[in-house]
Amino acid sequence: MKSIFTILILFTSFNIQAHEFYTAKVLLANGTVIDCKATLPENELGETSIKIKENENKPATLIMSDDIYQILYVINNNNYIFERHNMGLIKEAYQKHRTNNSSGKEWYLIISSDNFIKVYISAQNYYLDKGKGVISTYSFEGRNINFGTSYLLKRKNENAPTVISMSNISYSQFRNWASEYFKEIPELVERINNKEFKKSEVG
Repeated sequence: MKSIFTILILFTSFNIQAHEFYTAKVLLANGTVIDCKATLPENELGETSIKIKENENKPATLIMSDDIYQILYVINNNNYIFERHNMGLIKEAYQKHRTNNSSGKEWYLIISSDNFIKVYISAQNYYLDKGKGVISTYSFEGRNINFGTSYLLKRKNENAPTVISMSNISYSQFRNWASEYFKEIPELVERINNKEFKKSEVG
């Protein structure tokens, strides 16, 4: 009963925050930039738009998520960058963990990046943790897009982020997927197989 009550509280909190607006810079797929206040993205089934306010005196308008490439939010002096991408998969291994093998796009939060690679996290809900003052994530088990929270990598020459780790996979699966992704760097593959990295250390 306690777990059900906790889920209800979280669900209510997400619904309330879904209507909150944060300072944002929206980069559309056509290159247009919009300075506004915007709601946080979601990856829930059927959630396909972002609400924005360009002027406090005007009502909010909707932008279809697939018309957006990137959103930069500034919250409590912290920058959070979300990007809209298709998902790249690690061959057959990951297929079992998806209830839907479509190529539909998702929202990914960048958690680390450099000139070579970007590290993303994908979750069903992104929300502002009021206590910590930072963006956090939550996924209900068994969601349509994929199970649990996923961690992904995308190199500069790649079209889509590739799943490397998930909250509900084994360490051996993580090592298999990571080794496949970095197969062109034998030294790193050796370190992965020597268990130098945990699946939670993708970022």
